[in-house]
Amino acid sequence: MNQLLYIMLGIIAGIFSGIFGIGGGTVLIPVLVFLFGLTQHQAQGTTLAIMIPPIGLLAALRYYYSGNVKLNIAAFICLGFFSAVYWGRT
Repeated sequence: MNQLLYIMLGIIAGIFSGIFGIGGGTVLIPVLVFLFGLTQHQAQGTTLAIMIPPIGLLAALRYYYSGNVKLNIAAFICLGFFSAVYWGRT
């Protein structure tokens, strides 16, 4: 049952984001906290995980298919960036 509610929440957040130009977190975070009982940190972390595929992956693929991604450069920058964030977190 909850899986269906989560999918419906995703659809509603997507519609609001598309129509009104708001960030999905504007809808998702309050609903996850007040209706699904997540803590604020859990809701924020869950929302960040939600945003990776549709925003990061699909946008990067669109640029890639248009010939506008230099994978050899991106891979090395990603390695450095990821390492710095991992080792620099507190």
